[in-house]
Amino acid sequence: MHNRRDFIKTSAAGLFGIAGLSVLPQLQAAVATSSSRAVSAGTPRFIFLRKGNGLFPSELVPVSLSAEDKQKEAKKDALDIDLDGHELPAWMEPIAKHKNNLTILQGLSAKMCTMGHSTYQSPLAVSRSAERVATITRASVDVELGRMFSSPFEHIELTCSNNQKGVVRGMSSIGPMQPNYAFASPGSAYKNLFAAGMQKDNDQKADENLYDFLSTNIASYDSKTLDMLESQKIGNYANSVDSLIARNAQLQKMASQIAANVPKIEKAILDDQYTVVEQQYAFVDILLSSLRAGLTNVVTYTLDDLGTRYDGLLEDTIELHEIGHGKDLKGMPALEVRRHLRNHHMNLINKLVDGLKGSPEGAGTMFDNTMIMYLPENGETHHSVGSEVPFMIFAGDNVKLSMARRRYIRLPNYNDEGHKTLGNWYTTILNAYGNPIKHYGDFDVALKVNQEGAIKQFIA
Repeated sequence: MHNRRDFIKTSAAGLFGIAGLSVLPQLQAAVATSSSRAVSAGTPRFIFLRKGNGLFPSELVPVSLSAEDKQKEAKKDALDIDLDGHELPAWMEPIAKHKNNLTILQGLSAKMCTMGHSTYQSPLAVSRSAERVATITRASVDVELGRMFSSPFEHIELTCSNNQKGVVRGMSSIGPMQPNYAFASPGSAYKNLFAAGMQKDNDQKADENLYDFLSTNIASYDSKTLDMLESQKIGNYANSVDSLIARNAQLQKMASQIAANVPKIEKAILDDQYTVVEQQYAFVDILLSSLRAGLTNVVTYTLDDLGTRYDGLLEDTIELHEIGHGKDLKGMPALEVRRHLRNHHMNLINKLVDGLKGSPEGAGTMFDNTMIMYLPENGETHHSVGSEVPFMIFAGDNVKLSMARRRYIRLPNYNDEGHKTLGNWYTTILNAYGNPIKHYGDFDVALKVNQEGAIKQFIA
């Protein structure tokens, strides 16, 4: 340590680390190790696609199960079925060509989470969580994964929640009482993520000058204070400013790589003139470009929630809350509207998987190292209790889980021996990729079977 400011920053980081709070040390490590690296072959990537209004488990069952397996499914007994020779539900048709990469995972419970209408950070942090920031207990699993594989942004969040614009509170969390931010409009994501690959405007030049000014003046002010608590506060400010400067420097070194992957988005969409469907497709383009440019390795994308007013899909605007309560849409039954929505989501996933499979990396493609999870943010139905959180998982050849693809897997029913929770699933992913955490998330106090640790049969 060369000066008192370094001491303060180190001390503050230590204090925050003990409390489990984030002070962006991973960003600094990333800059120190490889500021100008291209996307490396074999980099693991994770995409969480959240949908609102629940997902009925019955909607994911292959339609051609045998009579015996249908009976087991009805009783929610354990199943492990090869999808070869089985017909997927009709709404999955857009992703049928990616069947070799698909696993349908049923039976994970999430009763330790806040389910129902709005879940906030709950299903990604495996905890009770409400709208109040004070209820956030930990960094969500997507953020934890982002920290394991360094990149300038670590983790990017996109959202179509509530038809918001700009940069808003997200549904991930970076630590206790610390919600993540999310890009709610393609224009805000485009401007903030890809600026280093485009010609700088006066505002961007001013930001860089401001960071340098703040860094210098924080150091000057800090040298004049003798109060330890004040020094800790200044250390936190200094660390945040220095992290922004470090990330900006890293992005500048990657400018040519970023410039080569700037997405092509229509000007009207960048100016916030779009339907929800146009917004969703634009976000897929931004997501793909962010991964190709090496800006991040983990993206969480909220496709919709109960506050999303859907236009651009059907002739009439869809109110998801009303559909969740079984109300028809100008004569179209609610179940049929739900089917249209799921089918639309599969079109988005098809574009995403096609884009990754079409992006060379090493001896293969970017999809080889990617895991995409499509999940209902509020569980098994509109008014969910967390008895099930169904997953559709699309995985490349190099994904570090032993769960076979082309599978329909139903884990043992709630409180049956071998039953697993959302916490077990996320522990499995973290363990498989090198995080030795004993168990991620809260326990279900009502569950009588052992619920600690990873799902052993899924770890290679």
